[in-house]
Amino acid sequence: MKWEDVRQAFPEQWVLIEAVQAHTDEKSERILDEIAPLKKFSNSPDTMKVYQEIHREDPGRELYVLHTRRKEPYIFEKKWVGVRQ
Repeated sequence: MKWEDVRQAFPEQWVLIEAVQAHTDEKSERILDEIAPLKKFSNSPDTMKVYQEIHREDPGRELYVLHTRRKEPYIFEKKWVGVRQ
C-alpha cells in the first residue's frame, strides 16, 4: 500500500505500519515506497505498546507509528555518533 491508501482506509486513526520497501533520499528523509498497515488504534499509548512488543521480538523490522491526519509521513533518519554498550 501507499501512505494515501492507508490514510483513506483508516481516517483519523493511529496506525502501526511496516515498511515493505523504502529508501533514503539525499536529505536523509526515509521514503516509504510500499507499506503494510499492521494495526489501527484510537490512541497513541496503545499503538506504542504494540510497537514495543513487536520491536522487542524482531528489532530488524522497520516499523513506524503515525497518525493518518498527516498528509505525508515525513520520516527523517538521525545519524548516531558514539559508542553503544
